[in-house]
Amino acid sequence: MGSTATVRGSEIAEVLGALGDVLDAAPQTVWELPSLCEGWRVKDALAHLVWRVGTPSLEFAGDIVRESVKGRHLNPMNAMDDIAIELAAAHSTDELLAMLRTTEADKRAGRGRLNAGELTESVVHGYDVAHPFARLPVAPDVTRRVAKAGLMMAPHRVRITVRHRTLVASDAGWTIGDGPDLVATAESIVLFIFGRRAIDDGYTRILAPAPIQPPKLA
Repeated sequence: MGSTATVRGSEIAEVLGALGDVLDAAPQTVWELPSLCEGWRVKDALAHLVWRVGTPSLEFAGDIVRESVKGRHLNPMNAMDDIAIELAAAHSTDELLAMLRTTEADKRAGRGRLNAGELTESVVHGYDVAHPFARLPVAPDVTRRVAKAGLMMAPHRVRITVRHRTLVASDAGWTIGDGPDLVATAESIVLFIFGRRAIDDGYTRILAPAPIQPPKLA
């Protein structure tokens, strides 16, 4: 996800720290809830996040190669899926939280990958983890940048929406798109741009735009 543009490590650390605080305050039962990543529990999604953002680059690449060979995967994304599930199975929730806090400290100290892709991963997967049970606080400027970056690889339905609607982040003071306003939270807009869908009627904080009418030709 995202570009390689450099960002401040503190920005990534703030997102990871906020997620850690949300998880610290949550009951143990939330770990088994379905996350917004299809087929993953909250625990699985957090395992992916700490591996994806916290693993040094050489080790990260090596993990993908080994898992691709072991699982006979041609698509690296499938290898990443296996890594997340295996990591979640191998570690307790306390251990995963400790990994999250270690990664937070590393980013704050300027260690590891510090780029827009890592910030995007932290925000989107942070929302994936927290969304089923809590609000994840993210700085307004960070949500704006992540939303704009996401449009570059957004699903077709999202790009069509943004051509005909202005998505208004009511809690963050930014807009994206063109046309009549659709008002939602920054979280909702970011999740929509990154292709997330509501799991069921209890997960309605993802933007569901009105049907798009094709423009009339003169």
